[in-house]
Amino acid sequence: MNSLSLVARLGVLAFCSLFLSGCFFKEEALIAHDFLYAESGDQVEVYAREGGKKYRWKQLSDIRVAIENKRASTLKFTAPTVTEKTDLVFELKAKFDDPVHDQITITVFPILTINGVRLPPEPLPEENNATLVGIDSNDNGVRDDVERAIYTTYPTKIRQQVLMQTARADQQMLADPDGVENAVKWDRIMTNNTIACKSYLYDTFNLGFDLPSTDFLEDAIYNTKARVERYLRYNHALGGGVYGVKRHEEVESACEFNVPEAMGVVQ
Repeated sequence: MNSLSLVARLGVLAFCSLFLSGCFFKEEALIAHDFLYAESGDQVEVYAREGGKKYRWKQLSDIRVAIENKRASTLKFTAPTVTEKTDLVFELKAKFDDPVHDQITITVFPILTINGVRLPPEPLPEENNATLVGIDSNDNGVRDDVERAIYTTYPTKIRQQVLMQTARADQQMLADPDGVENAVKWDRIMTNNTIACKSYLYDTFNLGFDLPSTDFLEDAIYNTKARVERYLRYNHALGGGVYGVKRHEEVESACEFNVPEAMGVVQ
């Protein structure tokens, strides 16, 4: 992954540093953020406040990395290969009118591949939770943190695929600025795209989906006050209606994935 793709993941820090020089969250901060995320093998770039006379980066954590230029305003290195979540701590000392210093922790995650699917990196919470739709870096219709939660919680491919399909429908509702006004429309889409598929899998393979998995997915998707409020307003808009799935819709085509291939790894 090149540095530009990581810049997008690092969010406002990199955006401010590259395009809006001098844009910082912390007043007069030397480094805009206290922490950032990366993935094994990423080309990491962290930008400091410009205009200093001297800069000196120093790594304080145990897993050593090769800093490209310790005396540059920008910290550049390749994230090390890790097998578990690892924190890398760096200190920057600089001289403007007076000496100043700051620290940043960069959390490196291992590349996560499950059932042949390389999962997207863990998004920054402040960036991911700033909007209803959050971050979907691989553009597959499911928020990155939700996708990671699905794959790491449920090991079998069929359950992963069904939960991804369910999450995708919810994500579409959240992305619609008129999602509440279009509640009936989205309920029908969610019904056709999820309940019909689940019903087909139950009728054909006797594969049931328990309440805990439903609760898990709702907790994962609706994890901020704004998202919960949208969900409650959406449900309120459906109040008093009767909705369901037609029996003829309970066919394999209701599932948005290859059912035989997904069923091949059921444990």
